[in-house]
Amino acid sequence: MLCLPIHANGCRLVRQRDQSARKVRKTVNDSPHSSHRVRFGLFEVDLRTGELWRSGRKLKLTGQPFSVLAILLERPGEVITREEVQRRLWPDTFVDVDHNLNTAINKLRETLADSAEKPRFVETLSRRGYRFIAPIQIAAAQTGKPSGGGTVHRVSRQENSLDTRAEDGFWMAVLPLNWSDADKDLADRAASLVEEIVTGLSRFSYLRVISLSSTSQYSGGSGDVRVAGKELGARYVLEGSLRRVGARARLSVHLVDCASGAHLWAETYHRPFAEQAAFDLMDDVVPQIVSTIADTHGILPRSMSEALRTRDPSKLSPYEAVLRSFAHFQRVSAEEHAPARVALERAVRKEPGYSDAWAMLSLIYKEEFTHRFNLLPDPLGRALAAAQHAVDIAPSNHLAFHALASVEFFRKNLDAFRIATARALALNSMDGFTLAYLGFLTAYAGDWERGGGLSAKARSLNPHHPGWYWFVPCFDAYRNGDYELSLGFARTVNMPGFWRTQLAIAANAGQLGNQALANRSWQILLMLRPDIAGVPREGLAVWWQPDMVEHLIAGLRKAGLPV
Repeated sequence: MLCLPIHANGCRLVRQRDQSARKVRKTVNDSPHSSHRVRFGLFEVDLRTGELWRSGRKLKLTGQPFSVLAILLERPGEVITREEVQRRLWPDTFVDVDHNLNTAINKLRETLADSAEKPRFVETLSRRGYRFIAPIQIAAAQTGKPSGGGTVHRVSRQENSLDTRAEDGFWMAVLPLNWSDADKDLADRAASLVEEIVTGLSRFSYLRVISLSSTSQYSGGSGDVRVAGKELGARYVLEGSLRRVGARARLSVHLVDCASGAHLWAETYHRPFAEQAAFDLMDDVVPQIVSTIADTHGILPRSMSEALRTRDPSKLSPYEAVLRSFAHFQRVSAEEHAPARVALERAVRKEPGYSDAWAMLSLIYKEEFTHRFNLLPDPLGRALAAAQHAVDIAPSNHLAFHALASVEFFRKNLDAFRIATARALALNSMDGFTLAYLGFLTAYAGDWERGGGLSAKARSLNPHHPGWYWFVPCFDAYRNGDYELSLGFARTVNMPGFWRTQLAIAANAGQLGNQALANRSWQILLMLRPDIAGVPREGLAVWWQPDMVEHLIAGLRKAGLPV
């Protein structure tokens, strides 16, 4: 009699395993991705055959862990509840679902080299479920393994051909780092650094980065980088070297524009080489490289937008319109705002499913409200609608949530602002622009400590950041009555043609009794923002909380604002 329950339970477990296998096949065959191939980071998944590769090398991931991955990839950026996974994988059995699901998630993370604490791919939401947070690409249908494995191909057979890259004109490649011969530890670390850089760059949806499977053929080479760029169809190429110097590692990288041969940027980083410092190198240096290159104020967006500024905005492709819009945020002027709006409005008409275009259009509409640039009716209503379009189209796009957070702040919907801010930062913690802008909005909403931390992190990520990244410490010092320090920060901003700079100088100089400086800045402020003289509280309340508004008005009165 004692054998019967054991035997019966064993039969049930066998049946459960058979059902799970069938569910895996059903999940991958019912996937909405028509090509059945999905890429994210260094990985590629074939949802039809149930295979996973990393940089062209096949990995072992089968059964329930693969089925969970397939389910998450069906709706990237969305929360998949534990109940839904149970319903789809174990609908008619009484197995220990929590144990089985936890085991499958742990195996999936182990295979992807992911972390529950600092997720890059699979995020856990306590008591809710899981979410796939990395950007994905749908690969073109093909047979066999990805081109990264086996024979090396000079021209990639993947989704974007060499001809397509050349036509687009703005592709980027990261070449393998050079390292000292016969130093396996150095070689492994160099390969890991390149992988992390490519993964980081891939978080920026507006960058087109060539896969490592295509660039791996240049490993150990010292050829002409412009030749490599031409062969790969890349306009921009990042190359460099990793050397061990005693107990320290020296990483040198430089970015080349292959169209002109110009070296756009170069930097050298020195860090300890010890085993325990390996992850410090990844966590410290890689975000700096990625942000300096990729964020809205980074080297690539500056170069790409500059190449498009002289073009007729009505003749730009949707992708070019997005790149062109970065020029406004690098200069913050009505002159740059107008062509950006024209190009983006045309872009969303031509390609209504393009999330980046909707996100940037939302930010451009928002600028009408915040800076009175080329003001048209209902700027916040238009900005909100565009941001919601961007989020609906691509729930894993950090720019979409950046735009949504921004417009919710100015609508004074601070709870929604904080939720969207958290999501934007979770999706891409390497975007200095997002950290800086949402950081100062967080501070202006009243959380100066949190906003100051985000602002400081943004400045550390990209040393080439614009001056307005200093506004949080500037106004925080003013708030605390340290007017000399605040005035110093205002001068560090070094944006004399921007109204907020003159506001900070005028208010601080007024508080310090420097009447000449206060009057001069007040007159410039009146030219830039005449509305502030007429209804100062209304103009300042757009940005700051009531107590800060009154404090600023007190300084402006000493600078010349009529009582």
